[in-house]
Amino acid sequence: MFREMLKGLLMGTLTGMTPGIHVNTLAELGVTSSFPALFAMGLTHTFLDAIPAAFMGVPDDGSALSLLPAHRLILQGKGREVVEVAMWASFLAVVFSIPLSYVYRVIAPMYRPEFGVAAVVLLAAILILGEKKGKRTKALAIFLVSGILGFAVFHNGSLNEPFYHLFTGLFGIPVLITASSSSPPSQKKGYGSVFPVDIWRFSFIGTILGMVASLVPTMTASMAASLAVSASEGERPFLAVVYSVNTSNFLFGVINYHLTGRTRNGVAVAMKAAGIDAVSTPEILLMGVLVGVLAMMVGFVAGEGMVRALSKVNYRVLNATTFVLLLALSMKFDGIYGLWVILAAAGIGYTAQEWGVRRTSCMGVLMLPIIFEGIVPAL
Repeated sequence: MFREMLKGLLMGTLTGMTPGIHVNTLAELGVTSSFPALFAMGLTHTFLDAIPAAFMGVPDDGSALSLLPAHRLILQGKGREVVEVAMWASFLAVVFSIPLSYVYRVIAPMYRPEFGVAAVVLLAAILILGEKKGKRTKALAIFLVSGILGFAVFHNGSLNEPFYHLFTGLFGIPVLITASSSSPPSQKKGYGSVFPVDIWRFSFIGTILGMVASLVPTMTASMAASLAVSASEGERPFLAVVYSVNTSNFLFGVINYHLTGRTRNGVAVAMKAAGIDAVSTPEILLMGVLVGVLAMMVGFVAGEGMVRALSKVNYRVLNATTFVLLLALSMKFDGIYGLWVILAAAGIGYTAQEWGVRRTSCMGVLMLPIIFEGIVPAL
């Protein structure tokens, strides 16, 4: 088992540190075929995906909301602080999941699909009405257009990697375009600026939100984290919420699969497709702590490597190379149609960015289809 966990840790490091490669992609391709390996890969990814998202601007759905706060710290020369918050917040989410799992085992089997539709409608209203008055119409427009794109993509059903094209386009490429016009300053030396005592309550909030997100289909980590904006003013507290939501969402998603058989993330989908049963909740949590410790250690080393690399590479060339790589992967996965989807999504995401609208409005790409599917049959 430990050997399989180490294999998963290695694969999770690869997906977490490689821009545009999501852990779901490798899981669905059957790169690993045991529960310990798949679990370790997915959990490790939630620790490490914060690093390329912060330094290179290429997120997945779980780390998209962290981009601007993380970039602000990097532009202040506090790149190491971003790494430190990400590692501690993620690990604290694993720790807080232990007592919360007792509550989760009661409420998870009680969940019904109609609860999810109602929750998505409520969340959509919060995301749009939460904008300033002058931007609500623009937020609604972004929500609807991204939703129409999502509806078209999912109902077509011909893409092998729809989430890659949609999320990389909506959240990753617009930031790469913007970041190409500037270079980050030298990063301050040393760690130790942030301790768990400074962020534990924000990580606890994020863990609860991630737990809720694991129950509601289409409610991603970024959506859940957006609910905590008012409770986490400032870059560091906000990042603590976002990073802990991401880890908690994955961990409880696996527990949900064990308890109910429902799949709430790509790794759980891969497990179910391969006929792999989840181990018991205590075993999941024990594995979570072990993998979490190892992932945090790897994250500090990888983060230091990224910080040092920033001072030795041309940032514009790096972003341009990443941009070309993402488009090439889109072509590899789904040809011209995949390229069209990623560019269309990038246009929507860039428009939201230019309008000054919170990019969580782009989550209409998932929310509008689920609302439509849930409401129309009932009419």
